Amino acid sequence: MKSIYLKWIGCIILAFALFVMASLADDKQAKTQPKTQTLVGKTVNINKATEEDLVKNVPLITRELAKSIVKYRKENGDFQTLEELLQIDGFNRTLLRRIKPFLLLEGIGGKDCTC
Repeated sequence: MKSIYLKWIGCIILAFALFVMASLADDKQAKTQPKTQTLVGKTVNINKATEEDLVKNVPLITRELAKSIVKYRKENGDFQTLEELLQIDGFNRTLLRRIKPFLLLEGIGGKDCTC
């Protein structure tokens, strides 16, 4: 009978130890993961912005990336969607998702467009 109680007590102690270890691991992981950085900038029209406008106002946009955006726009015309930025070297979905709040699409569709 004592051995059954000892097994139960051992199981309870083991479960408690595993719970504590899991809690400590979660705390350590939360401390080591970078906090989400709040980005600050201004909204720009991606179809009219100059290199300087992009670098100055849109966070995470480097001078090289701004040059690539303007070059792509000159070669291919105005952007029809923000996702079209993914065609530019150096752009990926994560970057686009982070800077999307700072980008506007205006001036597409010709002179009769009300967009």
